[in-house]
Amino acid sequence: MSNFTERGNEIQDLVIHESLVQLVFPFTIERTLSENLVDELIRKDYRFFQIQDGDMETAFYGNHRVSHRALEKNFLPNIEPLLYPPSYKERHAFRRFSKVINLDCEMISEHVQTAFKILSIDVIICPFKIGMINMRVELPKDMPISEALEFVDIIRVMEPILEPEMQTDIVYQGHTYKKMKDFIFEEVCPFLIDYMDTYQAGSTYFGSLPFFIDERMYVVGFFALPEESKISPQDLYRFGHVNGFDTRGEPFIGASNLDYIKSYLKKHTYDRWADETFYLVSEYIFACISTGNKGLKNMLASQMYGEYYYAFLLFYYYRIALMKLTYDQSQISIETKETGIEDLIVSITDFSSKFYYPEVNSRVSGREIFAKVKEIYNIEELYRQVKNTLNDLYQNQDKLTTNRNNYLLQILTTYTVISGIYGMNLVIQDWEGRIKWSKIPKYSFFEWISLIVAISGIAIGTMLAFQALWKYLAEKRRRKRKVV
Repeated sequence: MSNFTERGNEIQDLVIHESLVQLVFPFTIERTLSENLVDELIRKDYRFFQIQDGDMETAFYGNHRVSHRALEKNFLPNIEPLLYPPSYKERHAFRRFSKVINLDCEMISEHVQTAFKILSIDVIICPFKIGMINMRVELPKDMPISEALEFVDIIRVMEPILEPEMQTDIVYQGHTYKKMKDFIFEEVCPFLIDYMDTYQAGSTYFGSLPFFIDERMYVVGFFALPEESKISPQDLYRFGHVNGFDTRGEPFIGASNLDYIKSYLKKHTYDRWADETFYLVSEYIFACISTGNKGLKNMLASQMYGEYYYAFLLFYYYRIALMKLTYDQSQISIETKETGIEDLIVSITDFSSKFYYPEVNSRVSGREIFAKVKEIYNIEELYRQVKNTLNDLYQNQDKLTTNRNNYLLQILTTYTVISGIYGMNLVIQDWEGRIKWSKIPKYSFFEWISLIVAISGIAIGTMLAFQALWKYLAEKRRRKRKVV
């Protein structure tokens, strides 16, 4: 990382002129309620995002503008219908509903007390019953890095675990909330709880994903520093790990070895425009940090609200969906019903064919930045695991089908043998015309066999016919009702 100035382990507390933060929270949607949620969002005056609507370019981003033309040109043509569906009725796409809320709030913690403003909120309904909430937050101008990072580190916590997190208050219109999840689901969008899948193993809050790190929101941020600022490796490392203050209230960095810091940044930082602008991606944050002029900063903010936001959403969705499919596979055993295995096979096949694309960006810089995103999110490895899962599922299904066919073949063979002993004719004279029921108790041993085989054969044959018809109709209903 030759673009950085080495200054030992010094921690500088630069000022951030403008901090634009987006907090993304994924959740699962109740299986049958996706369309009900769409109707609810429309009733609550959420606007369905349409790339053709030029009025939306300035509607949700405070003082910034997002160019829809740039959005359209940023992705390959086959990606656009997935990200920008023409109608909210398109179920196989990302359906984004946005609303301006402009909530003036305050956060009070042990080391930071600051106002912040929630500009707008997105609720995004994705395939495979995955939903996302995105809140756009604007911090006061000219905040020290340590205060801004401490704010971000605390505000993204949904369920406080550590002691400093438990001592935090979110204040809005005189109401104080100890937990960010309570503030979101009681103040920002209280109706959303009714549509979340609350029956999840190990859930710590409504809508949590048992296969995902679910106690913190992911951060997408743009941080504009004054033009004379010099960004050091330590500064970038702090952004990557969202390091604010330590327990004593001093600026904190989670590493002291400069070589280690540089090695970390080589993997996590895109420095094509260093020393002026850096893009950084980690498990906690996707950020753009810049000391450029006002025009450059406006363009970068627009990108982080626009094309890079959508690219992030796509890869973040890939990560969640792939982990969900892997988790679903882990819940399947050899005793699982065949329909469950078939549904998972269809889901994996649909994801691979309709939603997963190795290349999504049409521009070189976008491809290079999100190559790092794919690497950090481990997308390729997760995808390989899911493809291997598909082979395992086929083997599992073959085993179930073979066992079922063997049982059926044994039954049919038994009836064939008995029928052969009787010369392929199980009918006796008492059954011709009007059945003589009074003679049945006097049947001989072999006549009783004939009676039992005939009645059971008719019953089993009828049952198998109804079972096949029921399975056919149920499959048609499930396919018609199924929305990925």
